[in-house]
Amino acid sequence: MDDLSLPRFLARYFPTFMGGIFAALFSLACAIPLVSASYFAGASLDEQVTWSMLGGAAATMVVVHCNFMVVRGRPQWVWGVTVVLVVCLLGVLPTIEDRPHKVIYALAVLFPLVGLLLLNSKRHREMRSKLVEIRQQRESLKKTSRKVPRKRR
Repeated sequence: MDDLSLPRFLARYFPTFMGGIFAALFSLACAIPLVSASYFAGASLDEQVTWSMLGGAAATMVVVHCNFMVVRGRPQWVWGVTVVLVVCLLGVLPTIEDRPHKVIYALAVLFPLVGLLLLNSKRHREMRSKLVEIRQQRESLKKTSRKVPRKRR
């Protein structure tokens, strides 16, 4: 694996990996209030808060699960995070008609774009390929350890 120890692996890839996670979570944190205030303006505040919390919790679970699967060497799960970021971006863009707070709106547009940029970066793609190699090594070790008979005492 190109002599990449765990500390070197983490030093190289961890900031990009965590940047993608935080970009997705900050995207949700900015998008959910804007979307709920804009699209569900007729609903009561209690209903807006309830559905915002449930939707935010569900989307957060999707982001966490997808990133966990990426760490386990399943790079196709990055598409789940990509979908969350794109939905946040596309949900926020039309809310400009309601004249939202400029900083919140700018952040709600910026965070998904930064997240998509990080997920498509060379370093993140490199990390995903290394994690696939690690998974393949782990699976081959499991197969060889099953074939070796154990000594009984």
